[in-house]
Amino acid sequence: MSKYDFGMIGLGTMGRNLLLNMADHGVNGAGFDKDASKGEQLEKEGAQAKGKVKGFSDVKPFVESLKSPKAIMNNE
Repeated sequence: MSKYDFGMIGLGTMGRNLLLNMADHGVNGAGFDKDASKGEQLEKEGAQAKGKVKGFSDVKPFVESLKSPKAIMNNE
């Protein structure tokens, strides 16, 4: 499993776009949202970015996917 540099809770317009912007600059980011379709949208939109992005709808694998020390922003 890949380890991500940064985590975002809440993948609405603001959270998703922040992760996509970071990925464009080479930062690997993971996002969590209870709505699985928002994670799928993040991955689809981030497919061409320099960094990797991954969406999660379960909090445990989301947290486990992050490098330590963990950097998480809550955007809900």
